[in-house]
Amino acid sequence: AAIVELQDACFEVDDTFREVESEILERFEDPETNPETDSLLGVLDDGSIISSTWSYLASGAATKWRAFADLHVHPDWRDRALDPTLDWWEARSIQRLADKDDDLPRYFWLGAYVQEQPWIEFLEGRGYAIVRYYDELILDLAQAHTEVPLPEGITVVPAKEAPPGHELKVHNESFRDHWGSQPFTQERWEHFKNEFYMPEASFVAHDGDEPVGHILCTKYPHDFEDRGFTHAWIESLGVVRSHRKRGLASALIARSLRVFIEQGLEKAVLGVDSENPSGAYGLYEALGFGPGRRNVALVKRVE
Repeated sequence: AAIVELQDACFEVDDTFREVESEILERFEDPETNPETDSLLGVLDDGSIISSTWSYLASGAATKWRAFADLHVHPDWRDRALDPTLDWWEARSIQRLADKDDDLPRYFWLGAYVQEQPWIEFLEGRGYAIVRYYDELILDLAQAHTEVPLPEGITVVPAKEAPPGHELKVHNESFRDHWGSQPFTQERWEHFKNEFYMPEASFVAHDGDEPVGHILCTKYPHDFEDRGFTHAWIESLGVVRSHRKRGLASALIARSLRVFIEQGLEKAVLGVDSENPSGAYGLYEALGFGPGRRNVALVKRVE
């Protein structure tokens, strides 16, 4: 509860997003962090928490290792606590990266919304550089195209009915040529399927017995009031390279949108790399998605 209070104080200043207690509790079960060694709280004498930091090391590295953070510092303490908080996270991440017995490059990998200029400037002063922009796109479901036919020979089943491993196989294969993307492990993938996962709106497409596309959706009701509209997220959408440019992605989106509309939601939201090589940006615009918020990736090589 004290961490929720801290993060709410940060949200009021930064206008990012809130997390409820159940989301924070999930960190204690996350396969990419150990709360006993990879988390640190800044606590005052009265017991209030002024900072919360978690070190994550992305599993499944194929071409690079990436250290991520969940890092919050109370706005009233940032002038004193940001530097030591980042110092600890970088030091812990270096320790964890040192345990990897290979020659893959290592990176610190942090994110920020563009309105968080003080945070961005702070990181740039610490040697981080903006290397990528990501756009949040929003669709008014009252204007949604929900009748898009499947390509010939393609079948679709709910994700929960797909053979084990098919959903993850499609995700890893379809994101293999996306900048910065690394394969997910099955354990990491299943961790996404929490109370906010929408199995009724998530699907896997097959060509014969071979999985060739998937869509995974979520819904966070506690964000509705902050955003000013009810909505669901398209968290992951992937089509393997051999089946692109045939309308499969649009057909999968349309199926999920129908579920959103049936549930009385007002908007659909997704995030996209502004330089996505698969043509996804144009696809979403053609379906009626328009710009929302923007965030950036700030990266520093670990020497």
